Formats: sequence, C-alpha cells, structure tokens
Amino acid sequence: MKILVVQLARLGDIYQTWPTLHALQRQNPSAELHLLTRGTFAAAVPHDLIDRHIALDTRDVLAPLIDEKPAIDTSLEKLDGFCDQMRAENYHRIINLSFSAFSSYLVSQIESSTTTVSGYSRFNDGYLRIPDDGSAYFYAQVGVGRPNRLHISDLFAYVAGVELTAEDWEFGRSPSQDRAPAILIHIGASDLSKTLSSGKWLQVVKGLLSAWSGEVVLIGSAAEREFAAQIAAVSGERRPVNLVGETSLAEVFTMVSEARLLIGGDSAPVQIASLTGTPVLNVSLPIVSFWETGPRSKGSRILAVSAEETVSAEEIVAESLAMLTGQATTAATVRVLGPTLPYVEMRPQPRAFEWEVIRGMYMGEKFPEPPSDLFLLGMKRLLDVNLLAMEQLEVLRKNPQNKTASTIIDRADELMEQIIQPQMVPEAAPVVQWFRTERLRIGPMSIDQLIEATHIVHQRLHDVINIYVNSGGGESEQAVVDGGDDDGVILDK
Repeated sequence: MKILVVQLARLGDIYQTWPTLHALQRQNPSAELHLLTRGTFAAAVPHDLIDRHIALDTRDVLAPLIDEKPAIDTSLEKLDGFCDQMRAENYHRIINLSFSAFSSYLVSQIESSTTTVSGYSRFNDGYLRIPDDGSAYFYAQVGVGRPNRLHISDLFAYVAGVELTAEDWEFGRSPSQDRAPAILIHIGASDLSKTLSSGKWLQVVKGLLSAWSGEVVLIGSAAEREFAAQIAAVSGERRPVNLVGETSLAEVFTMVSEARLLIGGDSAPVQIASLTGTPVLNVSLPIVSFWETGPRSKGSRILAVSAEETVSAEEIVAESLAMLTGQATTAATVRVLGPTLPYVEMRPQPRAFEWEVIRGMYMGEKFPEPPSDLFLLGMKRLLDVNLLAMEQLEVLRKNPQNKTASTIIDRADELMEQIIQPQMVPEAAPVVQWFRTERLRIGPMSIDQLIEATHIVHQRLHDVINIYVNSGGGESEQAVVDGGDDDGVILDK
C-alpha cells in the first residue's frame, strides 16, 4: 500500500503532523509513506518517519503569474506536469491535512478512482469535497473566534484515522536531569501580532537575567534580527545570548530538546517543544486559539492574555521561575499534563455554551441548558425555517422543476445565517455551521437523489433543534447526526 500525506501549511503545522506520521508508520508497517510539503519548509520534514519526501516548489509554479506580463499558461503547465508525476504514483490513500482551497484542487488532480481520500478534495464539477467526518468538523467548527477546544494535532490524527499514543510524541527527548540550565525565548512568530512587542520582551529578559543564574537565549529567524537586537540591548552586567538568525532548524530542534524552558507565543519552536518534551510557557494572544495550537509537552503552562497590556513582564518572569522551581502557578490559564491528555484550566470557568453544544453534537455528551429565552426563541425560529425548507423539498419531490420551491429553500438558508449573527442568536452558530457543512458534503447526483440527501440533512437538523424546542433544555430523546459515513454520531442527552 502507498500512502500520501499532504501538508502544505507552514512549519508549525508540519511539526504537529509528526505524531500522525509516526502513528501511520506504526499502524501500517508495510506501507510506503510519502509526505508532500512546500519546498520552502522542507527543513521540518522528518525523513526517518517517511519513505519519500516530495517538495512542491510553489515559487516556481506561481512565479509566471506575478511577472510583469503574467504567463498563466506557463504556470498551469508547470502545475499540470507536477500533478501528472504525482498521479503516476497510483496512491492507495491520500490524507490531506492542509485544509486549504489550493490543496483540495491539487489532491483532486492526483487521486484516481481507486484512491481513498481523507481531507479536502474536489468533486468532478469543481465544488469542494469533504469526504471524512474529521475534515467536516474542521470546516464547520475550527478557527480563531470559534469555540472549538480540540487540538489541531488531534484533528490531524482524526482525519488520518489513527489514534495517537505517548510514543507518537517522543522525538529527541533529553532526560530532565541532562537539560542545560538555559531558558530559550522565541521572540517572533509567523505574524508579529502573535507575539509580544520588543519593549515587553526586553523587560522579560531583564527580569530573567536578574533572577536566573543560567543562560537566557534568544532564538528566531533571520527576518527577526532587528527585532532581536532591540531586545538584546538590555543594560546591566548580564546580557542574553542572541542567536536569532544564526541557527538552522535542526540546531533549534537540538537547543529546544536540551533547554530547561522555552518561552514564546504561537510558533514553530513551541510545536518542536511538544515533540521533545520541553516545558513551554506559552504567552497566547487573542489572534490565535491556544486550544488548537498550544504546547502539548508535559509541564507546560499557557498564559492567555486578552491584550499585551493586560500582562506585565513581572508576571511572565514570575511564572517562568515558578515552572523552573516546580512551584504552583502564579498567573497561568492552563496547565498541560501531557501530549495525549486534555488541558487543565487553572481557574476553571463555566465552559462556553457553544463548546458544550459541539460536545453534544459530535461527542455524545449531554447538551447544555439553554442560556436564555432569546436562545430558545432563536431555536424556534430555526425550526420554523427548517420546516419551511422541508415542505419545499416535498414540493420538489413531486415537481423537481419547481423554481419557486428552490428559491424558498435558498432563502431559508439565508435566514438561518441571519439568525446566528452576533446581534441575533450567535450561540446557535455551531448547529447551523454543522448543517451548512453537511449540506456542502452532498455531491453531484441525480435530482431525486439530491432531494433525498438534502431532506435527510434537514431531518437531522430538525432532531437537534427539537432537543431545545420540545424540552426547553438539554434533556430530550436521543438524536443522531450522521456525518455522511455509515456510522452516525450519537447525540446522547
């Protein structure tokens, strides 16, 4: 069997793919495993986990498009040639972990009629195809500003159809007693809005140097040299070791594996630390969701802040020292027990209602009580709109050419979107996003089959809405949400 894993995202996503690659290798020892990445990020590829790495040179493909005289035909020829070579591999499985439009088109050109695909692809008519429940969950519920609390590494495993174990996370780990007395600070990020300002980092470095006898080392890419120079210019007898722009990814990997602690925002070194078992103090800003991309290494802590101004350098220093000396937290939001265990909130707050709804729909947990009368009213409105759509589907069953019925169904979808707007009932968004995604998953088929498949999705939406409309709360009879495969997801109230 030949398996292709597609990961066209950035460094951090590639590192978060390592455990899934290890699990695929572990569960399919006789399979030939290939990994496709962008050539720019080839340095993060784990060659010992795969049989072949394939680099897509996106610059070569896209360069003709950004020339003074764009050569679209040249760009398409290059891409077609690449796809022809990939298609000739005759992959048995393709696992697309990129969740991007480009990757979906690419996979659709590589797969054959006998290929089993997980992750985004395309139907023959060019529309997005979401063949598996893991990718459908990602499409519907994942992203900054949404209530999802499943980590992206677990979602990668879900899409790939593997279950991660502690063994799948063990790469280049140094025993704790052999770690150097060094604190690494990754000052940058793929987007500087994901990290602290140079002024705040400067104060953190100054505080650590005055309280910690070991080395304080700055790491980062060459693009962050000027940023690092501002931070390294701390006054006093001691200064940090500034290695920003001076190390390769392989060297950073070794440094992280040997360090006592890594401090940083959302970044590739944080994902490396999850693989090396290095504790991380993750200063997480609102532009990212730490639930999805935070550290997984045992002993890590996440300091989630609403804005840089809401956390002081003294708090970051104090939390760092507490971690180094094994003391209780002073300010952390979340404690990490290990890569296969859920995060533990240090000061538990009531879970977001929307997340509890997601747990009910996808994980068989009890649905939460309604947060307000307005929510119940919104669910009743959703029920009315859904019943209207189902009535029109019955009209289409009798006369598939009835344009009025088709128009009303389209209008019903628009009304559902309006109901979940912030000024209306946003708490119902996970339900509508699930419904919209399941509708999207219906592929090209005859008109009769399309009407039937659409009716089934509307009926499942009806069952979920009735959990609240019939009972006024989270206690109701069992409903089933099917993701498109043979096995449904039980919604156990």
